[in-house]
Amino acid sequence: MSVPQSTEHAAYQPYRWATVDFALGLRPTRMSEWIQFSPRHAGNMREKRRRLSAQCDRYYRALPESLFAQRELRDRVVAHLAADHQDRYALAGSTLTSLHESLEWRLDDPGVEPLRQLSDVIEEDFMLLQELDGTMRITASSNAYSSSGRLVSAVGQTVDWAHIPVPTLTDKLGARINRVLSSVNEDTPCERFNWQVTPMATLFFPHDNPHRANANAMHAVRDVLQREPGRAGELLFIRVERQTLSRLPASRAVAFSLHTYSDPLSVLEGDPEAARAMLGLLEGYSGSRWHYTEMDIVREPLTGYLRRLAAVA
Repeated sequence: MSVPQSTEHAAYQPYRWATVDFALGLRPTRMSEWIQFSPRHAGNMREKRRRLSAQCDRYYRALPESLFAQRELRDRVVAHLAADHQDRYALAGSTLTSLHESLEWRLDDPGVEPLRQLSDVIEEDFMLLQELDGTMRITASSNAYSSSGRLVSAVGQTVDWAHIPVPTLTDKLGARINRVLSSVNEDTPCERFNWQVTPMATLFFPHDNPHRANANAMHAVRDVLQREPGRAGELLFIRVERQTLSRLPASRAVAFSLHTYSDPLSVLEGDPEAARAMLGLLEGYSGSRWHYTEMDIVREPLTGYLRRLAAVA
């Protein structure tokens, strides 16, 4: 089934169950819910395809060793779409059709890599991890949305390399992350979530230094929020990444997906419990965690707004 993204209610609220410290927070998910769709699917896909067509090397990269796993991933996703999203897709022979967009993809087209083709079909970004010479490495990545901008440049590297900019993450969880990647079971896919507050409503962060772009946007709204803190609900957005991990049985690769959602902070209006949960998390963050997300730039108006929603004196 399709999971809707409402403009009035957030699709996911990971701040309700997240912890102050970095945590993997993995939980089982159903294969029928692997690929998801937002009401803005068509518009999101137009922008994603535009990025991939105009500057493919910025948003897509793959090693030759990944081709078998790419094909397996694409075929499994296509089978899932045809079985669980029949209102959206039809599969006839080697041709996949998007019923909503009137588009077709020839799955036997030798001129396009399978993951690159898949990237034109679904909102999710995907990354493949495989063991090469005894080391788990990122072998392919299609990444139009990510806030970090590092997943494509990480192709050929380890997961630890991709996580270097995140304060203390590798030190605290690096060994566990590697153990989880080694133990992902093909019968038990799982999901986890990242989230942050940002003034950038777009799902598509700039590729060149997205952290700097986010910080600049924070500075741009800071003065307004200091004068009018009540506008935090319209000027700030909750950005959530739903990530899934699944094992591909034939190649033994791990498929890592990202689906990005964005909702105005005002979705917390009338939900004091959610506002209270977010406020509690933020108040427990270390200085480095605040700085890494650039939320420190608007810390005072943000927490003040949440206190009002949470009815905290």
